[in-house]
Amino acid sequence: MELLQAILNYYGLPPDTLEITPNVQEWCKKNEIPESYPDRQAKCFCNNDKCLIVMKKEISSHLVKSAKDSMEFTAFKSEVMLLNSDIRYLAHLLLHEIACFILQTSEQEPRDRWAFDELPKHLA
Repeated sequence: MELLQAILNYYGLPPDTLEITPNVQEWCKKNEIPESYPDRQAKCFCNNDKCLIVMKKEISSHLVKSAKDSMEFTAFKSEVMLLNSDIRYLAHLLLHEIACFILQTSEQEPRDRWAFDELPKHLA
C-alpha cells in the first residue's frame, strides 16, 4: 500500500523494512522467533541501526476492536476516536511499530503516544 510505503520513507526506512505476512505468529515460528500470541497484528525487530516490521496481511474487525479497546483502557480514549477508518488504523499500527525503532523502546504506551502524535503528518 502506497501510504504505508510513504510513512516508511518519511522516517528514512527502506521499503524492505515492512514485510506483510498472512500470520505473524507463523512467520515468527518459521524464523525461530518466540511469539506466543496467535493474533499478533504486527511485530517489530529493531536495534540501533536496523528495523524490520512484520505485519499481518488481513486484520479482522474483531482484532481491530480489541486493539482499540486496549488503547482506550490504557489512556488513549479520545485519541482512539481518530482511528475511524481502516487506513487510519493501519497507519497508526505501522507508526506504533516504527516507534520501537525511533524511540528504542518496546513499551507500548510511549509508542502509542508517539504514533498518535505522528498520525496527522500522514493523513489529511
